Amino acid sequence: MDIKRSFLFAIGGLLIGVLLTAGIFALRSDTNDSMNMSRKDTEQAMQTMMGTKDSSTLPLKKASDAKPIEPTVVSGVKEFTLTAEPIRWEYASGKTITAWAYNGQVPGPEIRVKEGDKVKITFTNKLPKATTVHWHGLDVPNSMDGVPGVTQDSIEPGASFSYDFTATPAGTHFYHTHGSSMTDEAQQSDMGLSGAFIVEPANYQKPDKEFTLVLDEWQKGTGDFNMAMQDMSMDNMAMNMNYNLFTMNGQAFPDTKPLDVKQGDRVRVRLINAGSSATHPMHLHGQQFKVVATDGNPVPEAAQLTKNTITVNPGETYDIEFTANNPGVWAFHCHELHHAEGGMMTLLKYEGSNTITPGSQPEQNMDMDGGMMMDHSNM
Repeated sequence: MDIKRSFLFAIGGLLIGVLLTAGIFALRSDTNDSMNMSRKDTEQAMQTMMGTKDSSTLPLKKASDAKPIEPTVVSGVKEFTLTAEPIRWEYASGKTITAWAYNGQVPGPEIRVKEGDKVKITFTNKLPKATTVHWHGLDVPNSMDGVPGVTQDSIEPGASFSYDFTATPAGTHFYHTHGSSMTDEAQQSDMGLSGAFIVEPANYQKPDKEFTLVLDEWQKGTGDFNMAMQDMSMDNMAMNMNYNLFTMNGQAFPDTKPLDVKQGDRVRVRLINAGSSATHPMHLHGQQFKVVATDGNPVPEAAQLTKNTITVNPGETYDIEFTANNPGVWAFHCHELHHAEGGMMTLLKYEGSNTITPGSQPEQNMDMDGGMMMDHSNM
Protein backbone atom coordinates (compact mmCIF):
# COMPACT_ATOMS: atom_id res chain seq x y z
CA MET A 1 0.00 0.00 0.00
CA ASP A 2 2.80 2.39 0.97
CA ILE A 3 4.66 1.52 -2.23
CA LYS A 4 1.54 2.20 -4.32
CA ARG A 5 0.90 5.49 -2.50
CA SER A 6 4.52 6.58 -3.03
CA PHE A 7 4.29 5.67 -6.69
CA LEU A 8 1.11 7.71 -7.13
CA PHE A 9 2.66 10.68 -5.34
CA ALA A 10 5.72 10.46 -7.60
CA ILE A 11 3.57 10.32 -10.74
CA GLY A 12 1.48 13.24 -9.49
CA GLY A 13 4.56 15.32 -8.75
CA LEU A 14 5.95 14.55 -12.19
CA LEU A 15 2.69 15.63 -13.85
CA ILE A 16 2.58 18.86 -11.85
CA GLY A 17 6.19 19.58 -12.83
CA VAL A 18 5.42 18.98 -16.51
CA LEU A 19 2.34 21.23 -16.36
CA LEU A 20 4.24 24.02 -14.59
CA THR A 21 7.08 23.82 -17.09
CA ALA A 22 4.65 23.90 -20.00
CA GLY A 23 2.93 26.91 -18.46
CA ILE A 24 6.19 28.78 -18.04
CA PHE A 25 7.20 28.13 -21.63
CA ALA A 26 3.75 29.16 -22.82
CA LEU A 27 4.04 32.38 -20.83
CA ARG A 28 7.50 33.08 -22.23
CA SER A 29 6.37 32.44 -25.79
CA ASP A 30 3.58 34.98 -25.38
CA THR A 31 5.69 37.56 -23.61
CA ASN A 32 7.90 40.40 -24.80
CA ASP A 33 10.86 40.47 -22.40
CA SER A 34 10.51 44.27 -22.25
CA MET A 35 9.07 44.58 -18.73
CA ASN A 36 7.18 41.28 -19.31
CA MET A 37 4.65 42.83 -21.66
CA SER A 38 2.58 40.27 -23.50
CA ARG A 39 2.59 40.23 -27.29
CA LYS A 40 -0.98 41.47 -27.20
CA ASP A 41 -0.01 44.41 -24.97
CA THR A 42 3.00 45.19 -27.16
CA GLU A 43 0.94 45.19 -30.33
CA GLN A 44 -1.74 47.29 -28.67
CA ALA A 45 0.88 49.81 -27.52
CA MET A 46 2.31 49.96 -31.04
CA GLN A 47 -1.13 50.47 -32.57
CA THR A 48 -2.04 53.18 -30.05
CA MET A 49 1.22 55.13 -30.17
CA MET A 50 2.52 54.45 -33.69
CA GLY A 51 -0.63 53.71 -35.69
CA THR A 52 0.61 50.23 -36.64
CA LYS A 53 1.35 46.90 -34.97
CA ASP A 54 4.43 46.36 -37.13
CA SER A 55 7.32 48.81 -36.69
CA SER A 56 8.85 47.75 -40.03
CA THR A 57 6.03 49.62 -41.79
CA LEU A 58 7.21 52.92 -40.26
CA PRO A 59 9.60 55.18 -42.19
CA LEU A 60 13.23 54.57 -41.21
CA LYS A 61 15.03 57.85 -40.56
CA LYS A 62 18.76 58.43 -40.01
CA ALA A 63 20.88 61.37 -38.92
CA SER A 64 22.08 61.63 -42.52
CA ASP A 65 18.46 62.33 -43.53
CA ALA A 66 18.16 65.36 -41.24
CA LYS A 67 17.50 68.62 -43.03
CA PRO A 68 17.82 72.18 -41.74
CA ILE A 69 14.65 74.21 -41.50
CA GLU A 70 14.58 77.48 -43.43
CA PRO A 71 11.89 80.12 -43.04
CA THR A 72 9.78 81.70 -45.71
CA VAL A 73 9.57 85.46 -45.12
CA VAL A 74 6.06 86.81 -45.61
CA SER A 75 5.42 90.51 -44.90
CA GLY A 76 8.41 90.60 -42.57
CA VAL A 77 7.39 87.45 -40.64
CA LYS A 78 9.66 84.38 -40.64
CA GLU A 79 7.36 81.42 -41.23
CA PHE A 80 8.38 77.86 -40.37
CA THR A 81 6.57 74.54 -40.77
CA LEU A 82 6.79 71.71 -38.22
CA THR A 83 5.18 68.28 -38.41
CA ALA A 84 5.15 65.55 -35.74
CA GLU A 85 4.96 61.95 -36.94
CA PRO A 86 5.85 58.36 -35.89
CA ILE A 87 9.14 56.97 -37.25
CA ARG A 88 11.87 54.43 -36.64
CA TRP A 89 15.00 56.33 -35.67
CA GLU A 90 18.53 54.98 -36.20
CA TYR A 91 20.49 56.12 -33.13
CA ALA A 92 23.57 54.03 -34.01
CA SER A 93 24.63 52.04 -37.03
CA GLY A 94 21.99 49.34 -37.55
CA LYS A 95 20.29 50.14 -34.22
CA THR A 96 16.80 51.66 -34.21
CA ILE A 97 14.08 52.72 -31.80
CA THR A 98 10.46 53.67 -32.40
CA ALA A 99 10.05 57.41 -31.90
CA TRP A 100 7.95 60.48 -32.50
CA ALA A 101 9.80 63.12 -34.47
CA TYR A 102 9.52 66.70 -35.63
CA ASN A 103 10.05 66.85 -39.40
CA GLY A 104 11.22 63.25 -39.41
CA GLN A 105 14.33 63.74 -37.28
CA VAL A 106 15.51 63.37 -33.67
CA PRO A 107 15.95 65.93 -32.29
CA GLY A 108 13.76 68.17 -34.41
CA PRO A 109 15.44 70.70 -36.72
CA GLU A 110 17.18 73.62 -35.05
CA ILE A 111 15.24 76.85 -35.45
CA ARG A 112 17.57 79.87 -35.52
CA VAL A 113 16.42 83.48 -35.67
CA LYS A 114 17.48 86.97 -34.55
CA GLU A 115 16.20 88.62 -31.40
CA GLY A 116 13.13 90.65 -32.25
CA ASP A 117 12.22 88.60 -35.33
CA LYS A 118 8.52 88.05 -35.81
CA VAL A 119 7.96 84.31 -36.07
CA LYS A 120 5.07 82.13 -37.23
CA ILE A 121 5.38 78.38 -36.80
CA THR A 122 2.63 76.26 -38.35
CA PHE A 123 2.49 72.90 -36.62
CA THR A 124 0.68 69.86 -38.06
CA ASN A 125 -0.03 66.83 -35.91
CA LYS A 126 0.41 63.53 -37.79
CA LEU A 127 0.59 61.50 -34.58
CA PRO A 128 -2.11 59.09 -33.42
CA LYS A 129 -2.46 61.21 -30.25
CA ALA A 130 -3.25 64.83 -29.50
CA THR A 131 -0.28 67.04 -28.59
CA THR A 132 0.98 70.64 -28.26
CA VAL A 133 4.30 72.50 -28.66
CA HIS A 134 5.90 74.56 -25.88
CA TRP A 135 8.59 77.21 -26.56
CA HIS A 136 10.88 76.60 -23.60
CA GLY A 137 12.63 79.75 -22.35
CA LEU A 138 10.97 82.10 -24.84
CA ASP A 139 8.80 84.98 -23.62
CA VAL A 140 5.84 84.28 -25.88
CA PRO A 141 2.29 85.63 -25.45
CA ASN A 142 0.31 83.53 -22.98
CA SER A 143 -1.94 82.10 -25.70
CA MET A 144 1.15 80.79 -27.55
CA ASP A 145 2.73 78.94 -24.59
CA GLY A 146 1.50 75.50 -25.69
CA VAL A 147 0.16 74.12 -22.40
CA PRO A 148 -2.95 72.00 -23.03
CA GLY A 149 -5.92 72.85 -20.87
CA VAL A 150 -4.24 76.04 -19.68
CA THR A 151 -3.35 78.21 -22.68
CA GLN A 152 -4.84 76.20 -25.55
CA ASP A 153 -6.76 73.08 -26.48
CA SER A 154 -4.57 70.15 -27.46
CA ILE A 155 -4.02 69.72 -31.19
CA GLU A 156 -5.88 66.63 -32.35
CA PRO A 157 -4.47 64.10 -34.87
CA GLY A 158 -4.66 65.58 -38.37
CA ALA A 159 -5.13 69.14 -37.11
CA SER A 160 -2.82 72.16 -37.37
CA PHE A 161 -2.13 75.16 -35.17
CA SER A 162 -0.09 78.32 -35.78
CA TYR A 163 2.15 79.77 -33.09
CA ASP A 164 2.87 83.49 -33.60
CA PHE A 165 5.31 85.45 -31.43
CA THR A 166 8.31 87.75 -31.37
CA ALA A 167 11.58 85.92 -30.70
CA THR A 168 12.82 87.12 -27.31
CA PRO A 169 14.96 86.92 -25.25
CA ALA A 170 18.17 86.05 -27.07
CA GLY A 171 19.89 82.81 -26.09
CA THR A 172 19.80 79.03 -26.19
CA HIS A 173 16.23 77.76 -25.89
CA PHE A 174 14.31 74.76 -27.18
CA TYR A 175 10.87 73.56 -28.19
CA HIS A 176 9.20 70.38 -26.99
CA THR A 177 5.88 68.66 -26.56
CA HIS A 178 3.70 69.58 -23.61
CA GLY A 179 1.56 66.51 -24.20
CA SER A 180 -2.17 66.27 -24.77
CA SER A 181 -2.61 67.02 -21.06
CA MET A 182 -0.40 67.22 -18.01
CA THR A 183 -0.71 63.44 -17.61
CA ASP A 184 1.26 62.44 -20.73
CA GLU A 185 3.88 65.16 -21.24
CA ALA A 186 6.69 62.92 -19.93
CA GLN A 187 5.56 60.03 -22.14
CA GLN A 188 5.51 62.20 -25.26
CA SER A 189 8.88 63.70 -24.32
CA ASP A 190 10.36 60.20 -23.96
CA MET A 191 9.14 59.49 -27.49
CA GLY A 192 11.61 62.12 -28.79
CA LEU A 193 9.67 65.36 -29.34
CA SER A 194 12.15 68.21 -28.85
CA GLY A 195 14.43 70.51 -30.84
CA ALA A 196 16.75 73.50 -30.34
CA PHE A 197 15.52 77.07 -30.72
CA ILE A 198 18.40 79.55 -30.91
CA VAL A 199 17.78 83.29 -30.75
CA GLU A 200 20.87 85.26 -31.71
CA PRO A 201 21.29 88.76 -30.23
CA ALA A 202 21.38 91.57 -32.75
CA ASN A 203 25.10 92.15 -32.14
CA TYR A 204 26.07 88.46 -31.95
CA GLN A 205 29.79 87.87 -32.49
CA LYS A 206 29.82 84.34 -33.79
CA PRO A 207 32.74 82.22 -32.52
CA ASP A 208 35.05 80.29 -34.83
CA LYS A 209 33.16 77.08 -34.05
CA GLU A 210 29.72 76.65 -32.53
CA PHE A 211 27.95 73.41 -31.62
CA THR A 212 24.49 72.64 -30.24
CA LEU A 213 24.10 69.40 -28.27
CA VAL A 214 20.61 68.20 -27.36
CA LEU A 215 20.79 65.61 -24.56
CA ASP A 216 18.08 62.98 -24.17
CA GLU A 217 17.36 59.61 -22.58
CA TRP A 218 15.35 56.58 -23.68
CA GLN A 219 14.20 53.23 -22.36
CA LYS A 220 14.70 50.69 -25.11
CA GLY A 221 13.01 47.31 -24.94
CA THR A 222 13.23 44.30 -27.23
CA GLY A 223 14.13 45.07 -30.84
CA ASP A 224 13.22 48.67 -31.57
CA PHE A 225 10.42 48.89 -28.98
CA ASN A 226 10.39 52.21 -27.11
CA MET A 227 9.17 51.51 -23.58
CA ALA A 228 7.60 54.99 -23.41
CA MET A 229 4.77 53.42 -25.44
CA GLN A 230 3.53 51.58 -22.34
CA ASP A 231 0.28 52.63 -20.78
CA MET A 232 1.25 55.47 -18.45
CA SER A 233 -0.57 54.17 -15.39
CA MET A 234 0.98 54.81 -11.99
CA ASP A 235 2.46 51.29 -12.01
CA ASN A 236 4.28 51.93 -15.28
CA MET A 237 5.44 55.50 -14.62
CA ALA A 238 8.21 54.35 -12.27
CA MET A 239 9.30 51.60 -14.65
CA ASN A 240 9.54 54.08 -17.50
CA MET A 241 12.39 55.86 -15.71
CA ASN A 242 14.75 52.88 -16.13
CA TYR A 243 16.57 54.51 -19.03
CA ASN A 244 19.23 52.49 -20.83
CA LEU A 245 19.99 54.61 -23.90
CA PHE A 246 21.40 58.15 -23.79
CA THR A 247 21.85 60.29 -26.87
CA MET A 248 23.48 63.50 -28.02
CA ASN A 249 21.65 64.99 -31.00
CA GLY A 250 19.81 61.69 -31.38
CA GLN A 251 22.97 59.59 -31.65
CA ALA A 252 24.74 57.22 -29.25
CA PHE A 253 28.53 56.87 -29.11
CA PRO A 254 30.46 55.90 -31.18
CA ASP A 255 28.02 57.28 -33.77
CA THR A 256 27.88 60.75 -32.23
CA LYS A 257 29.30 63.46 -34.47
CA PRO A 258 32.71 64.76 -33.26
CA LEU A 259 33.25 68.42 -32.41
CA ASP A 260 35.88 69.30 -35.01
CA VAL A 261 38.11 72.28 -34.12
CA LYS A 262 41.43 73.89 -35.01
CA GLN A 263 44.04 75.05 -32.54
CA GLY A 264 43.31 78.62 -31.54
CA ASP A 265 39.58 78.45 -32.33
CA ARG A 266 37.14 80.18 -30.01
CA VAL A 267 34.54 77.47 -29.41
CA ARG A 268 31.00 77.76 -28.05
CA VAL A 269 28.96 74.68 -27.10
CA ARG A 270 25.24 75.05 -26.40
CA LEU A 271 24.04 72.29 -24.07
CA ILE A 272 20.31 71.51 -23.88
CA ASN A 273 18.85 68.85 -21.58
CA ALA A 274 15.60 68.06 -23.38
CA GLY A 275 15.00 64.83 -21.44
CA SER A 276 12.12 64.31 -19.04
CA SER A 277 14.00 63.33 -15.87
CA ALA A 278 17.74 62.51 -16.08
CA THR A 279 20.48 64.89 -14.95
CA HIS A 280 23.72 65.00 -16.93
CA PRO A 281 27.03 66.25 -15.46
CA MET A 282 28.89 66.92 -18.71
CA HIS A 283 32.68 66.62 -18.45
CA LEU A 284 35.16 67.87 -21.05
CA HIS A 285 38.62 66.31 -21.05
CA GLY A 286 41.77 68.32 -21.68
CA GLN A 287 40.32 71.84 -21.57
CA GLN A 288 38.77 74.32 -19.17
CA PHE A 289 35.72 76.30 -20.20
CA LYS A 290 33.78 79.32 -19.02
CA VAL A 291 30.03 79.28 -18.43
CA VAL A 292 28.85 82.23 -20.51
CA ALA A 293 25.07 81.73 -20.44
CA THR A 294 22.49 79.89 -18.33
CA ASP A 295 18.99 79.14 -19.63
CA GLY A 296 19.77 81.52 -22.51
CA ASN A 297 20.67 84.41 -20.23
CA PRO A 298 24.21 85.83 -20.60
CA VAL A 299 26.46 85.61 -17.55
CA PRO A 300 28.40 88.83 -16.83
CA GLU A 301 32.11 88.29 -17.43
CA ALA A 302 32.98 88.90 -13.78
CA ALA A 303 30.58 86.12 -12.74
CA GLN A 304 31.62 83.51 -15.33
CA LEU A 305 32.82 80.31 -13.66
CA THR A 306 35.75 78.34 -15.08
CA LYS A 307 34.98 74.62 -15.04
CA ASN A 308 35.50 71.33 -16.84
CA THR A 309 32.26 69.67 -15.65
CA ILE A 310 28.80 71.22 -15.64
CA THR A 311 25.60 69.60 -14.44
CA VAL A 312 22.65 70.09 -16.80
CA ASN A 313 19.30 69.35 -15.19
CA PRO A 314 16.16 68.54 -17.19
CA GLY A 315 14.92 71.70 -18.90
CA GLU A 316 18.18 73.59 -18.40
CA THR A 317 20.49 75.03 -21.05
CA TYR A 318 24.08 76.18 -20.67
CA ASP A 319 26.45 77.87 -23.09
CA ILE A 320 30.12 77.16 -22.50
CA GLU A 321 33.12 78.69 -24.29
CA PHE A 322 36.82 77.87 -24.47
CA THR A 323 39.84 78.48 -26.64
CA ALA A 324 41.08 75.31 -28.33
CA ASN A 325 44.66 75.25 -27.04
CA ASN A 326 45.42 71.61 -26.21
CA PRO A 327 45.58 69.49 -29.40
CA GLY A 328 44.43 65.91 -29.44
CA VAL A 329 41.26 63.86 -29.41
CA TRP A 330 39.38 64.43 -26.16
CA ALA A 331 36.31 62.78 -24.66
CA PHE A 332 33.27 64.92 -23.83
CA HIS A 333 30.79 62.79 -21.90
CA CYS A 334 28.21 62.59 -19.16
CA HIS A 335 29.96 61.84 -15.88
CA GLU A 336 27.00 59.85 -14.66
CA LEU A 337 29.05 57.05 -16.12
CA HIS A 338 26.12 54.71 -16.72
CA HIS A 339 24.85 57.41 -19.09
CA ALA A 340 28.22 57.54 -20.84
CA GLU A 341 28.21 53.75 -21.18
CA GLY A 342 24.69 54.07 -22.59
CA GLY A 343 25.88 56.37 -25.37
CA MET A 344 26.15 59.95 -24.02
CA MET A 345 29.63 60.75 -25.25
CA THR A 346 31.29 62.47 -28.18
CA LEU A 347 34.81 63.57 -29.11
CA LEU A 348 36.45 66.97 -29.27
CA LYS A 349 38.76 66.44 -32.22
CA TYR A 350 41.53 68.82 -33.24
CA GLU A 351 42.45 69.09 -36.90
CA GLY A 352 45.27 66.67 -37.66
CA SER A 353 44.68 64.54 -34.56
CA ASN A 354 43.44 60.97 -34.72
CA THR A 355 42.12 58.37 -32.32
CA ILE A 356 44.30 55.40 -31.44
CA THR A 357 44.24 52.32 -33.61
CA PRO A 358 43.36 49.01 -31.92
CA GLY A 359 46.37 47.47 -30.19
CA SER A 360 48.50 50.60 -30.35
CA GLN A 361 47.78 51.96 -26.85
CA PRO A 362 50.08 51.20 -23.91
CA GLU A 363 49.18 48.18 -21.81
CA GLN A 364 47.47 49.84 -18.87
CA ASN A 365 44.07 50.04 -17.28
CA MET A 366 42.21 53.12 -18.39
CA ASP A 367 39.04 54.45 -16.81
CA MET A 368 36.67 56.99 -18.32
CA ASP A 369 38.71 59.90 -16.99
CA GLY A 370 41.79 58.37 -18.58
CA GLY A 371 40.24 58.64 -22.00
CA MET A 372 38.69 55.23 -22.55
CA MET A 373 36.09 55.30 -25.31
CA MET A 374 32.88 53.36 -24.81
CA ASP A 375 31.63 51.24 -27.69
CA HIS A 376 27.82 51.41 -27.79
CA SER A 377 27.41 49.31 -30.90
CA ASN A 378 26.35 46.16 -29.05
CA MET A 379 23.13 47.56 -27.51
